[in-house]
Amino acid sequence: SFNMRHLILLVSLVLVVFNSCSKDEETTNLPNCDSISEIITENDFNNIEVTNYSISSVSLNGDCLELTISSSGCDPELWEMEMFSTNAFYNIFPLQRAVKVKLINNQECLAVFQKTKSFNLTPFRIEGQNSVPLNIEGWNEQIIYEY
Repeated sequence: SFNMRHLILLVSLVLVVFNSCSKDEETTNLPNCDSISEIITENDFNNIEVTNYSISSVSLNGDCLELTISSSGCDPELWEMEMFSTNAFYNIFPLQRAVKVKLINNQECLAVFQKTKSFNLTPFRIEGQNSVPLNIEGWNEQIIYEY
């Protein structure tokens, strides 16, 4: 059934499409990443499972962190990848962030694929610091995000 939620979603989608076609000067300053990272509660962060993939590569390009993962599945185009951190810090200065990538992959195929996605790190900035060390679970190298 077609309800108000569908209408709002459709109108929002149309607005996003039209808005993304305009060539505003302001939007050129935004990093061109695939997705934006998010800060979530410590409890939600601790409940993210990171066992259904392995990280193949990580590269930092300005405010974008590009991450390649490997996982079994049928079609990596259908996978959803999200990047999270929490505002619960260790008593270390400068403050560091624990980071997790969540892979939503409900596919039951035995083939192994890779998928690369870049994440806008600006939500991970910490006031009073010009850089933040990122400790990505599943990646043994610390990434220093400078801004």
